[in-house]
Amino acid sequence: MAGVKGKSGRKPRSDGKKLRAVNLYIPMTETYQTVIQDDGTWQKGKADWIPETWFLQFKKIFGSRWQEQVRKLIAKRTEEYERVHLWECNCENRLLKWHRHQEAKCHRCDYEPYDKDRYRSQAQARIHAKDEPQQSALSVCPVCKNPLTLEIDLHGRKMMRCMKC
Repeated sequence: MAGVKGKSGRKPRSDGKKLRAVNLYIPMTETYQTVIQDDGTWQKGKADWIPETWFLQFKKIFGSRWQEQVRKLIAKRTEEYERVHLWECNCENRLLKWHRHQEAKCHRCDYEPYDKDRYRSQAQARIHAKDEPQQSALSVCPVCKNPLTLEIDLHGRKMMRCMKC
């Protein structure tokens, strides 16, 4: 037997980071090895589980570095999602400093971004901006001749309403 007893396992990292196991569920298909006996009959043998072909190809391309590639891909996709869909506040914690567009301000550090920072473009900021109802009269009520005012109902629709009728 080659090697020293107890020294053949996973080696410690030199950069000081610790890695923990996380399950990565890959779809697999079950195949059976059939055994043909001497009398011509066959019976099901041991079941083999074969991963999907895209995963086998990925492991074939990257070899022993496939886990490192998966970690890089997850980090890259997370940063891309944060850049496109979230806005950043002044908090120190990386998990707490990213907020969705629906949150108007950070309740921890009280940072409130401009609409362009929050929605990433002026066009998106205009789409999500709330229209304030106008206080000035736009027309006159046909029944009582009082001025109509603009109101927004529960569904965001604008309506002209007479305050007297």
